[in-house]
Formats: sequence, C-alpha cells, structure tokens
Amino acid sequence: MPKRMSNHSERSGPSFLSGLKDSMNALASDLGLSKPRQASTNPFGDALSEASERKGGIIDELTKHAVSLSPVVKRRSFPALENVPEGLVLGWAQLPSTRGRGFSLGIFPDRDHFAQVAFADTHGRVFVGADLDMDIQNMQPRFMFGKEKEVTLPNGERLGFDAGQTRRNVLGRAIRSDGEVKAITGGVIGRDDTGRMTWLASWLKAGNRYTLEQMRANLPADMRHDLEYRDAMAIAFFAAYMLPQINGLLIGFGSGNIFRRLNREAPIGAIRRSIRDTMEARAHGMRASGLEDHFADLMREAGALDNTPGLEAVHGAEPLHLYTSTYSSGYFFTWDKSLAFNQALKSLKIEGNLNRFAAVSAWLERNSSRGLNPTEDTVTRAEAAQIDMKLIENPAIMALDPYDGSDERRAVLSLVNAAEHAADRIREEFPDPRNAAPKADEWVYRQALSSLLRRLRLPYRFDVEFRSRLDSGEVAIGFTTAGTSMMPDSRYDTERRTWRTLSSVERASMSASYNLRVGLMMAALSFGTSQAVHQVSLHIDSIGLEEAIAEQDSAIEEMMSEALSAFEHLRSGDLGRVSSKADPKDGDFHGDPTRPITHEEAFGQPPTGTGDEQSATDAETDGADPSQQNAEDSDDSASIDSQFEDLMRGVDIDEMAFGMASDDGNETENTGAGDDPMSVLRRNPTVRNMVTVTFARDAFLQRLDTDGLDHPEETYRMFGAVMDVDGEGGLKPINADFDLADSRFSPVGSQEEPELADRQFNASTARVLGAQNSAGLAIQRVDLLQHGVNAFHDIARNTELDSVEKAQRAMQIIESISDPELTGLASQVTSALIDGNDTPDFAFTLADELDKERLRARDLLFSGQADQAIEMAEAAAARMDQTFAMGPGVPRYFNSYAERVVYNRLFATLDERTVLIPDNLFYAHMELADVLGQLKGAKAAIPHLNRMVAYAPAYPLSHLKLAIQLARNEDWDSARAACLNALRVALDRDDAAFAYYRFAYAEWMLDRFDTAAAAYIMSDHIAPGAIGSLESELQELVSRADSQCIRVPESVESAAQVLSSHDLPVWPHIEVADIVRDAARVCVDEGMFVPARTLSVAVARMNDGEGDNIDVIQAQFLRSLSA
Repeated sequence: MPKRMSNHSERSGPSFLSGLKDSMNALASDLGLSKPRQASTNPFGDALSEASERKGGIIDELTKHAVSLSPVVKRRSFPALENVPEGLVLGWAQLPSTRGRGFSLGIFPDRDHFAQVAFADTHGRVFVGADLDMDIQNMQPRFMFGKEKEVTLPNGERLGFDAGQTRRNVLGRAIRSDGEVKAITGGVIGRDDTGRMTWLASWLKAGNRYTLEQMRANLPADMRHDLEYRDAMAIAFFAAYMLPQINGLLIGFGSGNIFRRLNREAPIGAIRRSIRDTMEARAHGMRASGLEDHFADLMREAGALDNTPGLEAVHGAEPLHLYTSTYSSGYFFTWDKSLAFNQALKSLKIEGNLNRFAAVSAWLERNSSRGLNPTEDTVTRAEAAQIDMKLIENPAIMALDPYDGSDERRAVLSLVNAAEHAADRIREEFPDPRNAAPKADEWVYRQALSSLLRRLRLPYRFDVEFRSRLDSGEVAIGFTTAGTSMMPDSRYDTERRTWRTLSSVERASMSASYNLRVGLMMAALSFGTSQAVHQVSLHIDSIGLEEAIAEQDSAIEEMMSEALSAFEHLRSGDLGRVSSKADPKDGDFHGDPTRPITHEEAFGQPPTGTGDEQSATDAETDGADPSQQNAEDSDDSASIDSQFEDLMRGVDIDEMAFGMASDDGNETENTGAGDDPMSVLRRNPTVRNMVTVTFARDAFLQRLDTDGLDHPEETYRMFGAVMDVDGEGGLKPINADFDLADSRFSPVGSQEEPELADRQFNASTARVLGAQNSAGLAIQRVDLLQHGVNAFHDIARNTELDSVEKAQRAMQIIESISDPELTGLASQVTSALIDGNDTPDFAFTLADELDKERLRARDLLFSGQADQAIEMAEAAAARMDQTFAMGPGVPRYFNSYAERVVYNRLFATLDERTVLIPDNLFYAHMELADVLGQLKGAKAAIPHLNRMVAYAPAYPLSHLKLAIQLARNEDWDSARAACLNALRVALDRDDAAFAYYRFAYAEWMLDRFDTAAAAYIMSDHIAPGAIGSLESELQELVSRADSQCIRVPESVESAAQVLSSHDLPVWPHIEVADIVRDAARVCVDEGMFVPARTLSVAVARMNDGEGDNIDVIQAQFLRSLSA
C-alpha cells in the first residue's frame, strides 16, 4: 500500500499569526533571510525565527531584502486575498531580470517594494526561492498547472459570461455565451508535506484567458474568471497552495482530495480523514463540494464511520486493502485475515458505496468535459444524491464509457454498438492465423465478451459465467446478484425536497429491478458482440446474504468465515484444486527445478479418476453422470472455496485472483457435463435460482429501443421469463429451466480430450497445430491406448465391413499409435476380427511392471541398500527404454498440451510417428537423476538427464535440471546451451526467470560480462524477488566488470538490447509465444477446449508485465471454456 500521508488535521491548530511566523520561516533559506537549513518538503512550515527575532520583525526584514520597483514595472497585487496579515499584500511583479522567462510571485511590503517568494515560468511551473536570477534547470517545481484535455463548451457560462454577453480574448476573437467555446482544462497541483504532488483545484482556458474552478478558497468572481496567465498563476498559488499550507489546511477540493486519500492511505482511515477534511474546510470558511457531502452520507450509511471491531487498524495496520481495477475503474477490497460474516458484509457495503460515489464523480466529470451542469464545482448535496439514484436505476449510463447522448433511455442500446466495435477491434488486432474466416469466430467472441463483462462499471460485486455456440446462435449467461442489503437505505425526495428512509419493500423492489437491468445489459452485450447470436439465455441467481442474516444461522456464518480464509489462498494462487485433463502433469510446477515435484502416481493401484493416470475408461465417461460418491467428494473439496469465491467475484482485480480452479481448466472432472458450472455455489443452503429467460435477438433489440431499462420486469415477462416476485417486490427462488452446461451452449465435442476424439484437421489448421488430426495433440498414453481398444470394438460391431477389411483397419490404428505394448497385441486383435469375434478388453501392464520395480528399488533405498536400489531402478528403466527404442516411432513425453503443440512445431520431423511413453518412465529417469546427483555426483546423473531431454525436448524442467548438473561439473558451454534450450521453450515466467538466472552464471564463468548482467536483469524483471541470491550475484558481477572497465547494461531496456544484439532470446518475445497464441485461437475456433485451456493459460502468462497472475479478462475467457 502507498505510504501513509501526514495528517494535518490531527495536529494542534496554531493561530494564523503563529502559523505565518512558522510558515514564513520556511522561506528563510530560499529567500536568503537566514542561514541555509536542511531541505524541507514544506517550504512554508519550517521557521524564520532568526528573521522574526531581529529588530523590526518579519515585515521590516522583508522590506530590507525587497527590491524597489520602478513605475514602468508591471505588477498586480491582490488585497482581497483572505488570511493575509495586516501590512502584507501578495501579488506578482514582472521584474526586468525575469522578462521572457516568467515572472515573480511575492510580497508587497508597500506599493513600491517587492520581495520575491517564488518564480513562475512560462510553462505553468512555480519554483520557490528569492534569487531573482535563479537557475531552475535542476529544480523541482513546488506548484504547477497541469494540462489534462481539450473540451468544447456549449456556451460561456463557466467562463463567467452572462447570457448574450460578448468578450474578446487577446487574439481579438469573439466568444459568446450562447455559442460553442473551445477550451483546455487542467489541474492545479502542489507539493505536499510528503514531497508528493497533490491535486488541489482545476483551471479552464479559453483563448488566452483563464478560469479557476474547484477552489477551496472563497474567491470573488473577478478573481476566478477572465484571468490572464500571470493573475491565474498567482491567485492559484497563493489561495490554493501557500496560504492553506500556512494554516495546515492544504486540502484539495472535492473528490480529488478523497481519491488522493483512498489511493495513498489505508481505506477506513482514508474515508474518515476525508470527511474530517470537509468538516475542517467548512469550519475555516473554505468551500466544500456537494459531492463531498454525498460521500459522507454514503459512508455514514455503510457504517464506515462507526467503530467496527475487525475492521479497525491494529498497531497501524488495517485488515482491508483497497484496489482499483484498470478495466472497470471500480474499487474492491481485499483483506489479510479472516473476517467475521457481518464484518465481511459491512466491507461489501462500504465497497459498493465507494463505487457509487466514484460513479457520481465520473458523471460530473463527464458533465464538465461537455460543458454541462452540474459539475463538481457547482453540484449540491441533493443533486449528487439524485445523480446517484439515477445511475442505480439506469446502470447502463456509466456501464462502459459514460453515455453522452441526450436520451438516457437509449444508453443500454449504446452497449450493443460498443460490443460490436470491441469485437471488430479484436478481430483487426488479432487476425486469424489460418488467413481465412473461421466457420465460427468463437475466440474473438469469447475474448470480446470477456473484456466487456469485466469492464462493466457497476457499483456492486458480481460473478458472471457465459457459454457460447455461434454455429447455432446460442449464448448463455449466468450471474449472481446484489441483494437487498447492498441497496441504498435512503433517497432524496424531489417533491418534499428532503431525504427519506427507504422501507424494506422499496429496497427489495430496487434490488430486483437493479439485477434485472444488469441482466438486460449483459444480454445486450452478448447480442452486440456477434451478429451470429440469435438467442441469449439468462440465468440470474442470488447468493443469499439476506437469508443468512435473517436466519442468523451459525453454521452459515461459520462457513462464510472459513470461506474468507480460503479467499486469501485464492489471492495467492495457493488453492487446493481438483485436477483436470487440461492441467500440466506436474501440477503446474515452474521455476527452480531443485524443489521437490509431486506427481500423482498410482504405482499399480486402480486409478482414482482424479490424477494424472486416470484411466481412459473413466475419462471416456466424463460426459456421463459420475458416481454419487465421486460427486460428493468433489463437492466437499470445492464447496468452501467456490461459495465465497462467487460471493467475492467480480472484483476486477488486475490479477487472476479468483476462479483459478476453473479459469485455467482446473475444474473437477467429477461434476459431469450434466451439472451447471455454478452448481457448487448453489449448494450453499441459501443460494437460489431467481430468474431464467431466453431473449430472441430482433424482439429484444426492438424492446430496448422503445423501453430501454425503464420497465425491466415487464421486459422479462414479454419473453416468458421464469420468475416470481413476492409481495414486497423482491425476487423469489424458482426452479431453473436450463443450465449453462447444457450441450446447446457449447460446440459439439468441445470437452473431448484429443486422445479420445477422432478429428481430422484441414491444411491450415494442421499447419498451426503441427498435427494432421487430434491424435497428434495427444499427451496421455493410457487414454490413447484405451481409445484404440474402443475403436477395435467399434470395428468388430461394424456389419458393413468384411473380416479382412476389419483387420486392415485395426492394423492401421495400431500402426498410427505405434505403441510397442499395443503392437504386441496386434495378432490377438486381427485374429478375433478375422474370426468374426469381438476384440478382447486388453489390460496394459507395461507401466505397472515398471512401477513395481520402482517400488522395490525404493524399499531397498530406504533400507540402506542404495547401490542395489539404483542398480535395480536403472535396469528397469533401461529395459523400458529399449522396448520403446526398438519400435518404428519416436518415443516422447509431454507434460501438457501446450508443450505438445510446441514440440509439433519446433522439433517433430516431417512424417514423424510420435509414440507416447508411460509417464512413469520419465519420472523414473528424473528420480534416478536426483538420487545419483546426490549420492554419486553430477557425472552419474547426466545420462538420465540427457534421456529426459531426449524424451521431453519441449519441457523446460528437463533442460533446467540438466543445466544445474552441467554447472556442477563446470561444463559452462554445455550448461549455457541447456539454459538457452529451456528459455526457448519456456511458457511460464518462473521457468524463464530461472533459465536466465542459470544462463547468467554460465556467461559470467565464460567472462561474458555484458550478457551475464543482461540475463540477471531480465531474470529479476520477469520474476522479481523469486531468486534470493540474484541481487548479490548481480552486484558482485557489476563490481568486477567496473574494476575491469567493462560496460554492462543497467536497465531492462538496455539488457534486452544486449541480448538481441547477441542473437539471444528476449522472453516473452520468443518463437513459442506466437506458436501457442495461434494454436490457442485455432483450438477455440475448432471447438477443442481441453487443449485450448492449457494453451490459453500459457498465452495469458507470456506477457511483458511483472506479475505471474492472469488478469481478470483472460480469467473470464478461460472460464468460458469450461464444461
């Protein structure tokens, strides 16, 4: 979190004269009136005691050092400025020495004398100091005008013009209040006590005349409007910066001050101090915004001003942390420790109200940009409350970009156009790698809709899932809702002109209407993203917060508290996940290969259906209903995480904070295709289905055109929604009539594993994937063999083939798989088919036999017979190696589908017949390499490591393990080559970072200092802090290079240039990045979601940022690929 700022309002308040004395003392060093002192970030807060203690006091001292002004010197004083002591007048003077560079700001002890306090240049910057000829080249400005944007105002009202009045600017151009005015807006910024630049007010420039807006000081109109540059700078500097800082009241105006505190400070304290700032400003006669008053109302309503155990700071640390999404601009909380259910609920209420406040602020900013009223400078508390309610009743207005049309009813229709443009933009930026329009543009649709859903600016957290099948025009969306407890407690009554409390009936009705409107907005986005969408089915659910509170169910509260703890595991990615076939076999292990890797191995036991060795029989039935026991086991493991995960989803954190279990394909396989993906959430006893509806495109868009979001319940009824409204206007639970997992919402066979599918690819798809058919993407030997056995049964049952044709087809399958164990059974297959019999159900035991030998070897090792254990394990692995080496195929191991595609494209030879080895053969060599490396040294381990590399050239772990042992042998050239090989196939930043780290050391040992330093820098850039010894090694390397006058890179940019100049890879801009990106898109468009998930995870991780997490847009996209 940002460093906390000092709190002016908590200091004891000095009198003005005392404050002026202390503050003017700050100018002593800068003005040359006292000895130089230690630099201060507040030049008005340190002391001029030396000057003030001299005879004559401050005024005499200033007069002594003031310069005389000749009658021809231009000057301007501002006697109307408040809180200036008697005898002093502030203003500016255009001294001869400053002409052409700027002008001086300071104090007029009398009409003809001027003491400079600061110098303002011609670029809107102010530098504090008394030297009339100061060199500002290396100085930091204390105050400045910052340009923000150009705007077009409909009239001159904000410039201070009355209706019909005409003014002429310095260029002689007429500006009328009833005509459009081109203007520039910007911020008034000053350096605060911490040394940071802080937004204080704003300015508006039309022609060459300035208007000051959002000033805390109460200034007359002639000091705010129609100001020349020098007047505007001087008034702003004195009134918005110097005088407030003297009083300890350097407080920005309105929402700017609130956002500053929220961005820099712990949230609860920031909220309370922001409200205190408003109160203090008013108490000192300064202006406050109506939006600030509305902020105080919202925070009071949410309970942020109440003392809440569990949310208060403990030893200066608050449990809540506030973040802002770069996509939706929405606020969201995270927390360090488990919170009680009521505390969590209050935090969500505060979060929602913060987003309501931010939305009103954005709406006022939109008004300001368009020259409309009210703006934050003019808005009243009542107007802010009315805008807030308008945005709740029509959330489409601020959903994406602020709606700028005159008919706000049509704001929801603008979402359709925005969605269409978003899809077109993605299609243009990422053309199809096959250079042809796909049959179904699923990838573009899912990417665009994922982006749109996660960019929605809504006040309340929401979770959303969607599925699409464009070839049939079907889309399904399911989202969780904001309950009654999140709704406003009061609203402004325009008739009675006062606030009134909302009844429970009104809040329930408001909640129902809000959620129905959000559903309409999501449907509008779904239709707009593609013309191919003919129907959108919407599924609205409630998480049941109100029910949990009403029932005061201790079991539910305990569950929610446990879920809060699980939430932190979700944030860190440390989530106990149920594996799926799309997962890497090593459990998504990356980085330092010396750490232990856990493989789920059966060792001859019956497969459980959840590990890497799940039998093909089980996998083949993935689409069918699983056993009740398996489903219950899966539910137990996922329920706590999922229930609160869905409560907290929609946070728009710019990392992959939620849904890791589904976002990268890690769903439980046991949920089955017949279950709704959100069913785990709904097993919470309070969660209910609330609404289901199916919208038809033409009728839906026609309804939005005529009614917008005005009557959402009527709109749903028009389309036959399944919904029930209770007597209070709230939604009642219903029985849903469809699930998101229904087959009609996903392409046919999209969840089939490549090993079990029979797909032939066209030429362009084959080129991208490096495979002629789906078998060319297979990574699971057991599944591939079982698929062959199933194919034999199908051939045997085929009555249209004679026995010879059956035998020939069976042999074609056997030859395509080329597995030595299956080849050994070929005679049994052909004999059965020729005899007209069904083929046997073979049991493949080759891998089990190896496991038995490995277990015997482990027993020997644990009993102290290390040599015998190693000998037995090596003999077993060698026999298996020989078995696969004798076949016609090329034996290979693949850790993931992404690595299989990389292998196909980079390593496979033309017409290569790739054979999948048992996973445990690869693990056996890994175990032997680790044991031999420890017991007998690197030389003994290297043959097994070379075998690993031969089996898995696209697996970075193989190369990294080899590099470490080669380095132990001080074979630096070979270690260097191994690191480069790992780097060229790295799909994860931890792998790339460790490869760079080992490569750097090898380069160092080869006296290549520049590339060594570059590799160290790239390693730290890719995975900051992941390797503890990196920083010290880099410092030592740089020190030695300096001692030899050898130049080495010092920045990431220069490091990348050095690597490129030596033709070395600059991760992630490597060949495999394009390979997996193209393959991911093609797999999605072809409806092969199992490999698409792994490929898409790799694509999402290969980014230029410094985080390893997948952002929420890609997380949403990955979830759309789930079953």
